[in-house]
Amino acid sequence: MAKFCTNCGSELKEGQVFCTNCGKKDGEEVKNTTTNVSNNNVSNNVNNVNEPTNGLAIAGFVTSLVSTLLCCGMFNIVGLVLSIIGLIKAKDYNGKGKGLAIAGIVICAVVLVLSIIVGFMIGISDAMPEVVDELNSL
Repeated sequence: MAKFCTNCGSELKEGQVFCTNCGKKDGEEVKNTTTNVSNNNVSNNVNNVNEPTNGLAIAGFVTSLVSTLLCCGMFNIVGLVLSIIGLIKAKDYNGKGKGLAIAGIVICAVVLVLSIIVGFMIGISDAMPEVVDELNSL
């Protein structure tokens, strides 16, 4: 009689102790091979089907990226808020979306810092002619 892994249902060769498919130690014979194999496959598939996704993390990342690339950062605050909420909610989704949320936060932070630097430089360049005139008058 053939042996089957009680964990995943894969057929075990004669004398094989560990399953080559899932690595689980096995050695018991399965009495009703068709029923047990199909039940194990169904239970393994049920665990991987219809797991929820972290939509806020995805929305935050996409908003940050699109805002940066197409709108010169005009909507980065929206992307930042969505990414932060997505990061907080990642624990509810077993960590799914955590990387996207962090990437959205980083994109927004970099664009925000660069915007502040550019704004500061523009402000300085507008004031430079007045400073030069003052220095020349001394």
